Amino acid sequence: MDKLTLALLRIGQATRSIGLAEARALALTPVQAQTLLFVARTKSFATSLGLLAATLGATHASTVGVVDGLVARGLLARQPAAHDRRVTLLRLTPTGEETCRRLEHWGHLLQEALSGLSAEERNALEKGLGRVIWSLRAAGHLRVAEPCRGCVYFRENAAPGAPEPHYCLLIKRSLPEEEALKDCPDHRPVGTDLVRSS
Repeated sequence: MDKLTLALLRIGQATRSIGLAEARALALTPVQAQTLLFVARTKSFATSLGLLAATLGATHASTVGVVDGLVARGLLARQPAAHDRRVTLLRLTPTGEETCRRLEHWGHLLQEALSGLSAEERNALEKGLGRVIWSLRAAGHLRVAEPCRGCVYFRENAAPGAPEPHYCLLIKRSLPEEEALKDCPDHRPVGTDLVRSS
């Protein structure tokens, strides 16, 4: 095993340890914290159990167990999707929203560890890790979601001044700014796909 691979494995160990400690401070497990953040940061039409399971890298059954626990604690609610009543979407309750606000600092210890790097070092690390992440994604080992900007399907200000000024070519739907800022599991960076403009 080379030094870089070993370093990444050690960072993974540290990340798990930090995530566990930070989640415990809120009486959550790391997977519960990830679930709440998934619902908070993902587009409202994409917060399904299936996508959550794929994001967590978990089975459907274990994901249902996590969601059941959060529902029982009053942090999450289930809602049938308007477009397909067979699909269940997840929503934060007011208590869940407050917990997510407290989770906004989740990962701050990693940010502190990165603070010693120069801007040049940070840029090089971000670029290199980005390539590793997209390679793992392409191989099916990782699910990555990103906001709309920078996606081949996104048309910014397609209807200037409208309540939903942006447009997504993939789902053929107009989007308000709030939704455009949330993560989408179908995000495709510009330059990776060709998409018809109509």
